[in-house]
Amino acid sequence: MKRWIIIVVMAGAALFFYLNLFNTNAQLDAVGVELNSTQTQLELTKTALESTVVKLATTKTGLQSSKDQLQSAGTKLATTETELQLTKEGLQSAETELVITLESLNTAQAELDEIEIELTELQIDYEGLIASHGYTMKDPTYRQMMSFIEDDDTDNAKYIKGAYECVEFATDLCNRAEAKGIRCAYVSIRFPDGRGHAIVAFETIDKGLTYIEPQYDDLVEIEIGKPFYKCVVPQAGYVYEKPAQDDTIEKVMVAW
Repeated sequence: MKRWIIIVVMAGAALFFYLNLFNTNAQLDAVGVELNSTQTQLELTKTALESTVVKLATTKTGLQSSKDQLQSAGTKLATTETELQLTKEGLQSAETELVITLESLNTAQAELDEIEIELTELQIDYEGLIASHGYTMKDPTYRQMMSFIEDDDTDNAKYIKGAYECVEFATDLCNRAEAKGIRCAYVSIRFPDGRGHAIVAFETIDKGLTYIEPQYDDLVEIEIGKPFYKCVVPQAGYVYEKPAQDDTIEKVMVAW
């Protein structure tokens, strides 16, 4: 009896150990499968990491190339800014030279205008001497002067810029007065900016020196320091307007 009990116990123990061993093997197999799956995932992760490393390296190379390009662009930009500054300075220098040149040209033009007026005055004197007017001229009365002005048609001549201007008006009126034996003076007026104007004058024996604007036959009351347009005595119904340029009288030259 005891032997059977022992046998049963031993058999039960063997069965228990067998079942435990079977269960352990099953667990080991499951762990093995899980380990294999984990290993596979690790392999995949390793492959992904390696791919990421390659991409990062490529990105790094691209970033370095972009950095180099930016540095090159920065260098070119700095060079361009320097060139622009030099160009700007050159333009400013050229502008300054242009202003100086224009001022020189204006000065030269003013001198040329003055020389032209002086030459005209000399021509008038010369023609007067050739015609012996210097010995036959007489100063008129104020009435005689006004009568001559009214009869003369010099004021009807057409003003032509650069061809027939104040100088020609004054010269023609002087020549016509002298042709009638009336002494007439060529009057040169200078303004602040170097420009000039020409009118005429008569030394009337009863009212003294009288100035005439030959373009309009208006009387002119010359006054140094006063604008010319304010010195002209307009005819009835006419008003002289202020010109765009300063016409203040600075100098008056009377040539007989």
